[in-house]
Amino acid sequence: MTLHSICPTRMFVVKIFSTARVFVCCFVIGTGGIAKGDDRTTSPSVDAKKTTAAKISPDADEAATPDAEPAEEEKAKVLSIGSLAPSLDIEHWFGDSPSPMSEFEPGKVYVVEFWATWCGPCLHSMPHLAELQSKYEDQGVRVVSVSNEDLETVTSFLERPVSPEILGLPEPKEEADEDATEPDEDESTEEEAERITFGELTSAYSLTTDPDKSVDEDYMKAAAQNGIPTAFIVGKDGHVEWIGHPMSMDGPLEAVVNDKWDRGPAKEKFERKQKVDLALREIFMAYRTEHYETTSRLLQEHADLFQGTGYESILKSIWFPTALATQQNEIALKLIEEKIESNPDDVVAINRWAWEVYEAFESGWDNSDKILMTTTNALESALASEENESNDALWPAYDTVAHLKALAKDKDSAIEWQQRAIETAPDDEKDKLKAYLRELTGEASDADGDSKPADEDNED
Repeated sequence: MTLHSICPTRMFVVKIFSTARVFVCCFVIGTGGIAKGDDRTTSPSVDAKKTTAAKISPDADEAATPDAEPAEEEKAKVLSIGSLAPSLDIEHWFGDSPSPMSEFEPGKVYVVEFWATWCGPCLHSMPHLAELQSKYEDQGVRVVSVSNEDLETVTSFLERPVSPEILGLPEPKEEADEDATEPDEDESTEEEAERITFGELTSAYSLTTDPDKSVDEDYMKAAAQNGIPTAFIVGKDGHVEWIGHPMSMDGPLEAVVNDKWDRGPAKEKFERKQKVDLALREIFMAYRTEHYETTSRLLQEHADLFQGTGYESILKSIWFPTALATQQNEIALKLIEEKIESNPDDVVAINRWAWEVYEAFESGWDNSDKILMTTTNALESALASEENESNDALWPAYDTVAHLKALAKDKDSAIEWQQRAIETAPDDEKDKLKAYLRELTGEASDADGDSKPADEDNED
């Protein structure tokens, strides 16, 4: 499809390939960090393993204090499909036309889309938004895109050229040699026409920015939307008809424009997703601030809500450290058994959660001998498998087994495993491993780093 748009300086041609769409978004607020942490595939240091393994999110809020309950979300009115769309109190509008607006005119349809200059998926959505504005302009549709960045940032961005990739065009050819044949005049004209700026591309619709974030509060946060780009279709009666990624709104927008949209099913589907998102945010907030009792309660309360959502796996990764922290033996043991069954020979995965178990014991966990034994046996069994028995890169797991054996009062085995870890570890890790070996053997280190039995210091 070819879209012709007029800009103040010249006519330009934008070739839009709408069929090759990638539904991606940039997460702005996030749900508290879902990364599973260090998988330890590259021989990390002993210290790396001893960082708080029970914390899934590596960027947990250091300022959070576990002494007080997490602050509740402000009880703002929730925005959903069917809600009356808030007015647009936008600070800065770009371009000469159409003019700024704040209220939704009855009988017209609006797309309120949220974007940012740093968001790649937002930039890739721009040609499609321009296409939709051109397609429906005569049918009373207006597209308004809202950033929350400062005026200077957006102004500078609009002067940047649009990459061919965003326009769905092939990359420009490399510069020809001096002796090469000059390109045809038609080819030069077409290449010149394609070199447009973001300001020219977005002149087809209303691009804005609202640095005080009031519109973001009224729409994105009120609707519990954490990623951009996100679009809100406002119908002819001023109510929200649809919320989602702008690259997937063609069908809903066409139905709304032609008065064929059934709001009910869309509302039901969205509100279920909204409940899931709000529950996730609440769980991750409690988890990140180390309120494990609250995390456990919320996980149990919302168990049915998450069925079939695809979040079950990641929530189990939170359940495990939460069960360890709250000493819920039955839940922890069940999760351990599931982990072993799913990956019985995966030393890296087992070592990761086995260290979490060790840290739980170090923090005072008791009456859980079965968990200690199950964990130790699982790691030993994985290390003994044919694919792992001669793998010297698994020294961190040897170190973990040594720690677990020490907890079980099996000092001789602990020493053997720690010696094996020292033998196979890189040179820059050996000193730290030797320090733990000295703890196991009761030896003390002299100033030169040599060791001798501690009781020799008392000989005459």
